[in-house]
Order: sequence, then C-alpha cells, then structure tokens
Amino acid sequence: MVKVELKNVSFSRDGKKILSDINLTIKDQEYLTIVGPTGAGKSSLIATIAGLYTPTSGKVYFDGKDITKKPANERNCGFMFESYALFPHLSVMDNVCYAQYMKEEGKEDTKYLGNALLELVKLSNRGLAFPGECSGGMKQRVALARALMALEEGGILVIDEPFKALDAGLRLNLRREVHKIAKNEKLRLTTIHVTNDMEEAMMGDKIVILNEGNIVQIGTPNKIMYSPKERFVAEFFSTELNEFKGEVKRVDEIEDDFYLRKKQETLKKLEIETEEGNFLYAKTNMKYNGREFHKGDRVQFLIRPQYYKARHGHRKDKPNSLLGKVLKAKFMGSWLRMEVLLKEEDKVVRAEVPTTRVAEHNFEAGEDITLYYSSEYVLVFPVKPER
Repeated sequence: MVKVELKNVSFSRDGKKILSDINLTIKDQEYLTIVGPTGAGKSSLIATIAGLYTPTSGKVYFDGKDITKKPANERNCGFMFESYALFPHLSVMDNVCYAQYMKEEGKEDTKYLGNALLELVKLSNRGLAFPGECSGGMKQRVALARALMALEEGGILVIDEPFKALDAGLRLNLRREVHKIAKNEKLRLTTIHVTNDMEEAMMGDKIVILNEGNIVQIGTPNKIMYSPKERFVAEFFSTELNEFKGEVKRVDEIEDDFYLRKKQETLKKLEIETEEGNFLYAKTNMKYNGREFHKGDRVQFLIRPQYYKARHGHRKDKPNSLLGKVLKAKFMGSWLRMEVLLKEEDKVVRAEVPTTRVAEHNFEAGEDITLYYSSEYVLVFPVKPER
C-alpha cells in the first residue's frame, strides 16, 4: 500500500533538463498511465520514482516519507522493462526468482512463491525453459512475474511500454491480464504504466500527459478525452481532427440539461460562424477547462472523425448537419472510413462510421451524404493571435 508524491521534481542529464518541476500525486492502489511523445520524459519520470535516477532538485515521498535519496533496492518497486531484460543463461523460474536469490531468501519459500507467480501469469508449465525457447508474449509474462517477485505486499509496479513490439491480438490479451493482476485485491499494488497506445492509456484510473518534461494535463480518461485543456492533448488522443475556424456569434447558458443536472457543471452553447459563412454549434464545459468564450472571439472548432453520424442524401432535418459528397469510402472491419467533400465549406473532412449503421446500404464514392454531430462532442479552442 503506497501513496507516491513528487514535489517540484526536476531532472537533468548532460546539462539538458529532462523533467521540469513535476508535481504529482499517485493514490494508494491507483493504476496510473503516463503518455507523451518520444523524448517527453516518461521513462525518466518512472526511473526517478523507482530510484534508478536521483532528481536534480525536488523531493519524492512514499506514504509521506522522504525517499529521494533511498536506493532502488529499498523502495519495494517491481520494474517491467520495455526490453524484457531477462537473463538468457537462466531458466524462466530462476529469472523470476532472481531478486529473492539476491536477498538470500530461503530457496524453498522462493520456489513456492515463484511457482505461484508463474501460475498467476499462466506459465506454470514453463519454469524449466530458457528465454530463448519462449515467444515474445511468454517473455513478457516472465518479465511481469519477475517484477512482482521483487515486490513485498502492497508495493509499486512500474511498467515501461512493454507491449509495443507485440502483435495486436497478443498485445490486447496481455494488456487485459496485466491490468487484472495489477488490480488484484490480494496484491494491493500501486501501478505506474508508461505507454503511447491510446487504448492502453484508457485502462488507467488517471492519465498523466507529458510534453517536453512538463505535465500538460492530469485527469480521468473521460476528462482527458472530452475536455482536453490544450489542442496538443486533443491531437494526441486522435488519429485526425477535422478543423473549422470561425468567430463566436452568440453564447447562451444552458439551464435545463441532463448533463448539467448529473454533473453539476456549467455548460454554455456557442454559435460559431465559420470562415465560409456557415453556422456550427458546440457545448463547452466552462467549469473543467476554465475557458470562457465571448462574442467576437476567434476560435478553432474541432471534431473527431468517429463523432460524426451519417445519412444518405442531403437533409437538413438534423441539428448540426453538414452536406457533402463521398470522395472515398474504405471498409475497416468495425468502421467505415470516409473522406467527404463538404458542399457548404468547400473542404474535405474525414468521418468514421460504425459498420453496423451501414450494413444494409454502404456509402460509396460519388454519393451525396449528410454528416451531423452532437454539440457535446465538439472541442473548441481559442485562436492564438499571430505575432
């Protein structure tokens, strides 16, 4: 059972600042995911927590105790490395038990625990095998069992992008299993998981987004997805964003709204005139993102491809309708991915429609189409004035 706190933690190497004044609290038994582009400082952050790096400045606390100078082998952290880092000359069982051997624990007790962990990761029949005889997925499981072996009850499990080299099916299965093990009530682990996979990130109770050594945003997956504080965050969690630019023409308060009654938050409806002279509508959460828009503000109006709904032909009976023509349509299994030329905006947007909606009548290139969206799913950001 460990609560982790970082207070004004900075880390530099070879004169280059990698982490800048990080303030972060990880609750006991929380599953935290950390995301960010390459070079953002993700691996340095978890290495600082685990004791592999000593911060240049700031303090690290476990359960309120200052452990900034405490060595890694005294922090009760199990580290699952990206590269597995298994000993090729040791069997699977000996790899798993290595940390206990180094502590000179009783061999019988260690073997008993090793067998229990191999059973937990579904490798109970592979204890005598060597890493060279194991598949990539098996090596991942061995690395996880070894990380758990290094822990005493209620420690910290640190996971550094362990699944990115695996094929999609295996990655999905291992991801689920690791999350299930991390949430095991008997283990009582606090888990810190570094990833650049959006679906993996969504497994976390909370997500931390890093960029250039700074925390950009911390929040639940829902908040990160629907209320990003910056465009950088919105783009990181989207393959593509459809952008419109325009001016706020009207701001209305929303009083009788189910979302408002349930969340007790402040929403306002924006009417935005695009550069082409058309009107689009959005609802923004003023309480969470702290932005307040006024009439005359220049804004960016962003819609994720998967938030469009589609109808055949040109129809204006739905709110927020956009009329267009299908340029390309590609079946992607669960999604139909389309490029649509908007008639009123003279621009191409991308839409992804569930194939269950178009099973009977698919959209084809050259066909007239109406795209529409819910105002709650729109992301609105102010346009920064040009220098």
